[in-house]
Amino acid sequence: MTRRAANTLWSLAFVVVGLSGLALGRLSGEHTTKPNLWCTGESAHQVPSEVRPAWLTTRFRLDLQPTGLSHMRMVARLIDADSGAEIGALRRNSAFGVQQQDQRLQITVERSAKGEADSPIPELSGALGMFIFRSDNSVSYWMRSLSDTRYLFDDGSDMFILCSQRSSSNKG
Repeated sequence: MTRRAANTLWSLAFVVVGLSGLALGRLSGEHTTKPNLWCTGESAHQVPSEVRPAWLTTRFRLDLQPTGLSHMRMVARLIDADSGAEIGALRRNSAFGVQQQDQRLQITVERSAKGEADSPIPELSGALGMFIFRSDNSVSYWMRSLSDTRYLFDDGSDMFILCSQRSSSNKG
């Protein structure tokens, strides 16, 4: 995996977490009840390689809680472009606190974990330095309200995260 593909993968995760946090903060300031946001997403990037053409796919779930810690889970898979076979995979989990400062969402990572069966292949291991999966880091993201229940998070890269507000009676 090229450095650009790894950066894109991590940027996606940053955007999701940052934007979700920002939305949570903005909603807290505009409404009497705190938001409960749920975000899911997928991405795919072709990975240039001299050895074999491949696709790096990611799937994530982001749960921004109105109180306590919020959570993000991500699975990244490297897929052989010719055969469609999985070459390797990695899994990451993160728990973090969020705080809104105007239209920015501040994220502070409390805990992180990686999968026990992560593939040690270079195309995937180059992406392991992602912020949201490193404890004791913090970052902020821009958050925009698209409607009363939809929010967009933007980290300034080509990736955007779209989140929906859940009602307080809907837990998942």
